[in-house]
Amino acid sequence: MRFCIIGLGTFGTHLARHLIRDGHEVIGVDNDPAHTDAMKDEVEFLLTADCSDINVFQDIPVADCDAVILAVGKDFEAALSIAANVQQVGAKRIISRIINPLHARLLKLLKIDELLIPEAMAAAWLARSLKTPDVRNSFAVGRGHEIVEVNVPNALIGKTLQEADLRGRYDLNLVTVLKHKAVTCVSSAVPTLDKIIGVPLPDRPFETGDVLLLFGTEKSVRRLLDDHASE
Repeated sequence: MRFCIIGLGTFGTHLARHLIRDGHEVIGVDNDPAHTDAMKDEVEFLLTADCSDINVFQDIPVADCDAVILAVGKDFEAALSIAANVQQVGAKRIISRIINPLHARLLKLLKIDELLIPEAMAAAWLARSLKTPDVRNSFAVGRGHEIVEVNVPNALIGKTLQEADLRGRYDLNLVTVLKHKAVTCVSSAVPTLDKIIGVPLPDRPFETGDVLLLFGTEKSVRRLLDDHASE
């Protein structure tokens, strides 16, 4: 897929790196030459330009992108102008960072509804990881349900999926088992994936280092971890 990221500050830079790592094509645009220069060895298509000027979009194939991400983080007026310009030149999908509540309201008036606050997302992830250290990552799917990565409890190591009976005891479905590379920093909320075990077989014993990808409610996940906290 092809994505255009406008704004290559901290958030835009990390997003670009994640998308490139996953095999996607990224177009990076920023009005600060220092930001584009810092990404010259990572992003193939880079442009130093002020996107509040609609004329610069003659050089940016926005209409050919699967999504345009507006990652401008400070300049309120510029962010609104850029959003209006991207919409005018025919972007298929627009995802915008929110600078403040007024920015969010005005974006909604422009019919741009995919809004995000990276700091709030990072804070929510950190709060969850501090509250439940064995939860490595989670994705809420609504009505209290989530898909969550959990370090295998020590008490389950050596037991099979059938013996653990996660569905019967905790109403949790094991989607797969993951192996992650060691994390050496906290610059990313997404650990580097090393291996996916595949569809878990009932007779496969859990191993040290397994990360369980579970589907269920946050309450059920907490009960699983609480039950084995002292074991």
